[in-house]
Amino acid sequence: MRVMKSKYAVLLIVLVAVACSTPKPGTPEFVAEQEDDRQKAALKSVDQSISKMPSWYTQSPVDANSLYASASESSPDMQMSMDAAILSAKRQLANSLGARVSEMMKNYALQTDTGSDAQVVQEISRVAKSVTTEINLAGFVREKSEVVQEGRNFRTFVLLRYPVGEANRVVADQVKKSQILDTKVRAAQAFQDLEREIEAAKKK
Repeated sequence: MRVMKSKYAVLLIVLVAVACSTPKPGTPEFVAEQEDDRQKAALKSVDQSISKMPSWYTQSPVDANSLYASASESSPDMQMSMDAAILSAKRQLANSLGARVSEMMKNYALQTDTGSDAQVVQEISRVAKSVTTEINLAGFVREKSEVVQEGRNFRTFVLLRYPVGEANRVVADQVKKSQILDTKVRAAQAFQDLEREIEAAKKK
């Protein structure tokens, strides 16, 4: 009987100790503990995502004829996670395309010694924006995609590819339409090479 009482006494002490160690709701200690739990859950989710990440997600192919972009999004709805990931990747493609076009135009201007001409620089900026707006990313190709379970959510990884041939054609057309750039930039060797590439692509 004494043994049973001793066990109950020990159990009671343990329960009291546990109750005392648990912060009361509303106290700063309780809030801190809740935040700590949230951070641990977030880190666990990140670790799970990294462990499930496909190798191609962080190692996009390098191709002179294409632009690539990878993205990942999570949602309780699988299709929504796929749509969101594709949209994120398309935004990256648009940014990359804008940077590429801008660099191409500056290169043409420098080759013809007009890189310091304020009027030419301003026109280059205008044409670069116009090209980026005109190019329709509907021609993108979904190279790879993978959906993984992430708790109650679905996480989608996608890799998109956009052929730059169409972008090159639009760049050439916009330069020819510009009275300022037509006679100056078209004299650049790089621009003449671009026109030859476009003509060669048409014959394929």
